[in-house]
Amino acid sequence: MISECEEGIIIKIHGDIATVRVKSSSLCSHCKACIMGDDGYMTAEAENTIGAKIGDKVGLSVNSKMLLGSSLLVFGLPLLVLLISVILADLVFDNQMFSLSIGLALFFLSFIPIKIYDKHLKKANACGIKIVEIIEDKT
Repeated sequence: MISECEEGIIIKIHGDIATVRVKSSSLCSHCKACIMGDDGYMTAEAENTIGAKIGDKVGLSVNSKMLLGSSLLVFGLPLLVLLISVILADLVFDNQMFSLSIGLALFFLSFIPIKIYDKHLKKANACGIKIVEIIEDKT
């Protein structure tokens, strides 16, 4: 499942991966997951299989299935770990402060496998965003 195209300008290239400066779209207005600059732009890494160069205006295609899965992983896994660990620790130790401490420690530790998976995706060039066209300015 692929979403509609977004547009951006390539600012850096490393191998087959391009860093693209993208203006936030209406899809981004509710999410707030990405860090945006004050000018309303953000950067994204995209697979560059069409040979676009630095400075090119490009069309990007986002794999919405991968985007949804990544969102669930990044936001859902830590919350699930927190909830389950607090409940189990409370059943075992019957001390709420100790249970909360265990839950918070495991909550923060749950980001380690997320970071490892992120590195794996970057190594496999499976970022979910692809450059699909070079857009020519008609000036």
